[in-house]
Amino acid sequence: MASVVIVGLGVSGLGCALELVRRKIPFTAYEKEQTPGGLARTDAAGGFRFDHGPHILLALPEELAAWFNALPGLDLARCTGASGIALGARLGNVIPAPFQRNLNRLPLHVRARLLLGAFPSIRRSQAPRNYRDYAIARCGRGIYDLFLRGYDSKRLRFPLDQIPADWTDRIEKTSLRSLIFPRSRLSGAETREGKFFYPRSGIEALPHAMAKLLPEGSLRYGARLSAIDSHLKVLTFTSGAVESYGRLVLSLRLPEIVALLKEPPPEVRRAAENLLYTSIYVVNAGIDGPVPPWFLLRIPDPALPFYRLSFPSHYSPGSAPQGALIVVAEISHHPVRYPLSPDDARREFVRGLRQMGILQPCQEMLVETIRNIPYGHVLYNQATRASIQSMLEYLRAASIFTCGEYGLWRDMLIPQSILTGMAAAAEIAES
Repeated sequence: MASVVIVGLGVSGLGCALELVRRKIPFTAYEKEQTPGGLARTDAAGGFRFDHGPHILLALPEELAAWFNALPGLDLARCTGASGIALGARLGNVIPAPFQRNLNRLPLHVRARLLLGAFPSIRRSQAPRNYRDYAIARCGRGIYDLFLRGYDSKRLRFPLDQIPADWTDRIEKTSLRSLIFPRSRLSGAETREGKFFYPRSGIEALPHAMAKLLPEGSLRYGARLSAIDSHLKVLTFTSGAVESYGRLVLSLRLPEIVALLKEPPPEVRRAAENLLYTSIYVVNAGIDGPVPPWFLLRIPDPALPFYRLSFPSHYSPGSAPQGALIVVAEISHHPVRYPLSPDDARREFVRGLRQMGILQPCQEMLVETIRNIPYGHVLYNQATRASIQSMLEYLRAASIFTCGEYGLWRDMLIPQSILTGMAAAAEIAES
């Protein structure tokens, strides 16, 4: 078989490498950083441990469960924690997640209004034209206005009526039972708390455990790719090193892949330029004193800057010194649609915490860090799928395979990202 090269050792690239090892296919893997992981990284600051984003392992597929248990040195904790939706600018009204199944936590007059608004959506037969219509049809106009409109508008910073209706299937359907019955009449499914896994020493333990199973001689760290000649099948790195390949696997971002190509067709370049995304500032703070009891809060109120708050101390006890706790905020931005500087994001973060009552006047912020994730959320408009197909077909014809959320331009969780890397390896083995 022709030589296989992997560029990018995030979790999807690592998944590809591990599957190649299982299939006894030799490869060489390059990573621009000095350690593997991509965004699945953990930093230390002032005695605190901060991940590069609030990464937890949700929805672990059955086919990966035994595989995760066999990873060397991965001390994976089974976690249970409460997550919720904070309505309003204070913490006085938090509805447990999933919101659409815990509507009995709302005041009676609000429930009555939501119930009346639910029936037109249930009877609706016309196919939704966009994501906004899909959300309303799925949940009812009242729930859309109360939660999803504010939350997704802040999260995506993009008009919801310009996103295709089938962009996601993750919206929970409204439970009419939770509108009608009191809490005591509901089963555990309607009041369930979050269940997930998390490495006790931080999310970076996952890629490190995966890398331990790879042959050391196949890994090249500190190697940044600068050009791809897809005609000659040659890679050039910023160091000046050159590498030939027969099959190439990339977990890089699709727009960056196209930018690295030597003389791509104009239609492929245009397709890359048309891809949509939203950036995220992840603001981490170590504070002296208590934080709310939830491990995650979604924040739909437009008066608050962040769309989501996480409290990792509740599921990662060793992440903070004794007596201190962590709060992590995600604030979306975009250089054109919603410009926001890091300094402004930090100021808004503190303002929002004080407005919600999470940071009290007597509490001290011991450590604060901010990290920009340029491609935080991948977005779709009506032309996106055609653009992605155009790029992937061109790359595949040049023996280039992509994997991961950004390589496939598809929203996914960490386990699903690993599976896309394994799928790329399987396709290489069968081609």
